[in-house]
Amino acid sequence: MRTAASEAESEGHRAVGEQKLAELRRELDGIDEVLRAAIRDRIDVCVRVAHVKREHAIPMMQPGRVGLVTERAREFASANGLSPDFLEDLYRSMIAEACRVEDSIIDSPTPGPGLDSER
Repeated sequence: MRTAASEAESEGHRAVGEQKLAELRRELDGIDEVLRAAIRDRIDVCVRVAHVKREHAIPMMQPGRVGLVTERAREFASANGLSPDFLEDLYRSMIAEACRVEDSIIDSPTPGPGLDSER
C-alpha cells in the first residue's frame, strides 16, 4: 500500500521527468528547425541545378549522382550508429522531391526563377 509520502515522492519524481522531457523536446524543436532550413537550402540548390541542366540540355536524372549521394548517406549512418536503411530512405525521399522540382523547371515552357510560385 502506498503512503501519502510515497505518492508525493512519486509525483515529484514524475514532475522532474516531465521537466527533463520538456527540455529535450525544446532541443529537438531546435534541431528540427535547422533540418527544415537545411532541406529548404538543399531544394534551393536543386532549383539552380535544374536551371543549369535546362540551359545545357543535360538530362534531369543522373543515376551515378544518386548512387553517390545514397552511398554517402549509408556510410555516414554506419559510421555514426544510425540505420543505413533509414538514412538511405530519407535521402531517396529528398532525391525524389528534387527530381520533381527539377522536372518542373526543365520541362516548363519558360525558364522561370524556380519554386517561388509553389512556396
